[in-house]
Amino acid sequence: MQIKLEEVINAIDDTTVDEQFFYYIPEERIIAKEDTDGIKDKQLIPLPSHKQIDDYSTMKNFIAEKTDGEAQEWLEECIKGAGAFRRFRSTLDRFGLTDKWYDYLEEVHEDIAIEWCDFYGVEYLDDKPFKPIESDPIKNIEISKKHNYRFINIDADNLYSLAYLHAQFRETLRKLKGNNEKFDVDDALEELKYYISRNYPITAISDNGKYIGYSICRIDDDVVWLEAIFVLKEYRRKGVGKMLFDKAEALAKEYGNETLYQYVHPNNDLMIDFLKANSYDVLNLIEIRKNYKDEVTEEEYQIGDHTYRY
Repeated sequence: MQIKLEEVINAIDDTTVDEQFFYYIPEERIIAKEDTDGIKDKQLIPLPSHKQIDDYSTMKNFIAEKTDGEAQEWLEECIKGAGAFRRFRSTLDRFGLTDKWYDYLEEVHEDIAIEWCDFYGVEYLDDKPFKPIESDPIKNIEISKKHNYRFINIDADNLYSLAYLHAQFRETLRKLKGNNEKFDVDDALEELKYYISRNYPITAISDNGKYIGYSICRIDDDVVWLEAIFVLKEYRRKGVGKMLFDKAEALAKEYGNETLYQYVHPNNDLMIDFLKANSYDVLNLIEIRKNYKDEVTEEEYQIGDHTYRY
């Protein structure tokens, strides 16, 4: 999913109490509320509403950050009570601060647009360099200090955006068993909904809004399991997996665990090498079952004195 950042900013600028805009996923474009008739809810992502933008708080912040002296005193007084916006603009004109205000408002709306893209996994196209975001008008988004990436907490609101990545993860696991069948995105979405319903912590990492990796943890009796971890191929060996893994380990420590626990396919060399590099080399348990109907198990693994099919 992609969008020009300028389009998101323009929609935010045009948002009013009565006007609402949405990102239409199939066509990757922004549409007005009146154009959403007949469109399924899961195909729409709401853009920031008038309440989320909160221009009154923006006015207060502008006064505190960008003005001083007599102008600041007048502006602080004029925003009290009814008619605050009208008096505010008149006072800006009096002190020659109108252009400064609109420049500030543009920056604030740009920050909101970037956070919206990050939260919903919509890659934003922009010629400007990466801009660290300090404010948080929509959701709690943690910013990496070492990379141009952001941690995103996944919940029911932005779950759909992660389904495509989760489908790729499931396909990768299938290939380890010699199965090249595609994993349906709707099935991936239902699986993620189940995780959310069970309160599994899900964390994604975004790069310019694009989800590039994620992890899912499961907590059973205060024991933290790494249920899934996946990074897009083009972002591997760039510290993304380590960031997600460190986050999961930190969660384990919160629950009093000295280690994370995880199930790993025995021929998943990439993951096993990753775990070894992070000092995970102790075999805890083995999971044993009999063959499924019509299943072919051609590989064998030796553990101690025993041989197991896989």
